[in-house]
Amino acid sequence: MDLGLRDVGVRNEPRRLAIDFGKGSLQAFALVFLSSVAMCAIVAGTGAGGWIAIPFALTFTGAVLALGLRSARRSPMMVVRVTAEGTNQAAWMMMVPLVLLALLALISGSPLMVPLLVLPAAMAALVLRTRGYVPRALRRLRPLLGADEPVLGDGVGRADGVRGWHNAFRLVVATDRRLLVATSTRSTERFPLLDVPYDRVSRFGIEWRQLGRVGVLSLTVTGAGGAPSETHVIGSIAPANLLSIAEALQSNGVQADDPATVSSARLAWDEARAAASARRGRAAEPRTPRTRLLDRADVNTAAFDRGLWLLLALTAFAFYVNPFGVGLGAGRDPDLAVLALVPVVCGVSSYVSGTRSALAYAVPLNLLAAPAFFFAPAGYVIALMVVMSAVAAAGLWAGSALRRATGGPVDAGAGKRAVRGSLRYTLGGAGLVRITGVMLAGMLAIVATAGAAGFELTSLRLAIDEATLEQVPVDGRSNLTGDVASVTYTTGPDLHEFITDQPTGGGVTGAARWELRSSFTKGRNVVSLARYTYEPALDDPAAVADFVAEKDREHSRLAGSDVTHSERVVDGRRGYVWNHRSPYGYWYYAAWFPQRVHTVRVECIAKQQEARFKRLCAEAVGSLEFR
Repeated sequence: MDLGLRDVGVRNEPRRLAIDFGKGSLQAFALVFLSSVAMCAIVAGTGAGGWIAIPFALTFTGAVLALGLRSARRSPMMVVRVTAEGTNQAAWMMMVPLVLLALLALISGSPLMVPLLVLPAAMAALVLRTRGYVPRALRRLRPLLGADEPVLGDGVGRADGVRGWHNAFRLVVATDRRLLVATSTRSTERFPLLDVPYDRVSRFGIEWRQLGRVGVLSLTVTGAGGAPSETHVIGSIAPANLLSIAEALQSNGVQADDPATVSSARLAWDEARAAASARRGRAAEPRTPRTRLLDRADVNTAAFDRGLWLLLALTAFAFYVNPFGVGLGAGRDPDLAVLALVPVVCGVSSYVSGTRSALAYAVPLNLLAAPAFFFAPAGYVIALMVVMSAVAAAGLWAGSALRRATGGPVDAGAGKRAVRGSLRYTLGGAGLVRITGVMLAGMLAIVATAGAAGFELTSLRLAIDEATLEQVPVDGRSNLTGDVASVTYTTGPDLHEFITDQPTGGGVTGAARWELRSSFTKGRNVVSLARYTYEPALDDPAAVADFVAEKDREHSRLAGSDVTHSERVVDGRRGYVWNHRSPYGYWYYAAWFPQRVHTVRVECIAKQQEARFKRLCAEAVGSLEFR
């Protein structure tokens, strides 16, 4: 409010407010992106059901609330002016976020944004419709003030217990000689509602609600000519405005119910102004250099090199040798189980390096995961990289913190920079981080380009298979090693037959595999016949039930939702069938026939030639014969 042109001792800082808003927007965007990627990665990797959205939604809501409160505490104080001439900065402060949301929806072009715009659009319409209410009330009230009658305090609120916005609206003005309370110009009440000298205001009280963000003013006014006293309770008043009204009442002899409340409010206001002034003073002072997250002296040390070499050795062993049965290589698909190993390995390596600069290890770590682009969809691998980087950063930070707490930082004297062109310069930590960073950027550029062209990098592995695997004539009949079972199919000019016998392991003591594929240029489309020998043997109902339950879980993870099996009898053998799609557009079909010696499986996978390979799959299952 600005009837009296009072200086409240606050200087607006629009530049700093814009900076804070920009930082908050970037943080909110990062929060939305990372939480979305994390949820998609976990759902895709674990096959969790829709229930996973509940804890994510609660966590996301709490994070957004914490981010909003943090931004509000750090934002500078502002004075928002509403004048009789029509200026209403408060309305525009509310409109700007709504306009930005509308622009975002327009840029995205997604129909999913339409429901999100309904509530903001209604809010914008309400703000535009009501933005002139306060200026109109000020214009009507101003002629009632004398030319030499300064306004000491003013504010806008809402009367408690009164229905209807126009009737509940209250404009409170405290001058140097009287108190005025006015209603909306569209109210049925008299205007002004109160116009009394201070000697008729017998008492007043203030209280705070909503964690001190709004205030409530209660006034007791004695009636004229012996009429009974009236009590007016006005809530939703801005704290600074309520303080100005309370101090105007006190300075004119009106007693407060609790003077300590007014004193504490004044003290809090002075402290807030002092803090704002101190922040402005600090902003004007030359800034002291910050401690760099990646310090050149720490990077060029032997300890940093040892930590990076250790990280590369341990993660390469864990990812591709797969000693724990999970990883990214040796026939394994990328699995979120690798994330359990990452923070431990990173913590050990960071402890050896002894510096926070070990956070740079996340770059070569992601490069080690890059080959997964040739085995899994690009979206899944990128999500895996993002989540892996987050847990790696936590492990690296914890390792360096533990080193500082126990063994202290590395010796700064060991930071002699390697000579350019030397072997240590090339293979040292700093050099490897640079090289792997360039390689990782190049790999991501290839992935983005291939995705834009509609080409999947997984097709390159199929091309290598087509050139190196053992091919047999496309004769309409399978060639499974050992001749345990056979299928027939309709031949075609662009089909390829392969014998891709697999190594044993994981409870399998014998395995063989035959495949029928399309050309690698058509993507992954395959019909396969395989036989496995399990130890212990699947020779009793309990063992078969455990086997089928494990396959239920495996296909649920693959489908990204709960999947169960059906049963089918082929050639006198009972089989268990899984038929579903994956989140990446692939169709999967697997028919397992558990037996005491040779367990047989018919598996079909298709995407680009789904209709054709569904037909070939049906021919194979219908013609399946056991020996």
